[in-house]
Amino acid sequence: MILIRIFDIKETMAWLLIKDGFDRLLLEEAHVMTFAKLSMGGRRNLEWYDGEERERHPDMPEHIYWKEAKPILFSYIKGKKTPSQFQISLRLTREEAVRRLGERMAGQDVDFLLHFRFEKGNLSAVTGCSYHAFTMDKQAEFAWDGVAQEMLRELQIGFEAVS
Repeated sequence: MILIRIFDIKETMAWLLIKDGFDRLLLEEAHVMTFAKLSMGGRRNLEWYDGEERERHPDMPEHIYWKEAKPILFSYIKGKKTPSQFQISLRLTREEAVRRLGERMAGQDVDFLLHFRFEKGNLSAVTGCSYHAFTMDKQAEFAWDGVAQEMLRELQIGFEAVS
């Protein structure tokens, strides 16, 4: 797990809320504080979909894609005032984990998380791994720390890894 201080807030917010830089990730959860707090859980309510929709999309993930959630959060955030704070937690899909980390790392029972936090005018991100079983092996965590930084570099987001 590392803390990443992000320098260019405006550009990063564009990648998060307007552009497609994080669209292939899943939403774990989001909390935005403006005049009131808006919270959004990332678990998909499969009961909401009718049988035809489920048949058309049999591989629908348990969590919603970030690209499905971001228009709602963007409409809540946009305006003259910035939010006083927000937290957006994203995680890699299985396919994205395999693509970026390889089958061996992604094959471990672990979720790879990227938590964005804006507070007091500062934006940061924290990498994280959620293991499904106890392990002493931290190779997946260290690999994800590097891949998360690589993702930010690909989007030309200025940052500094703190720890």
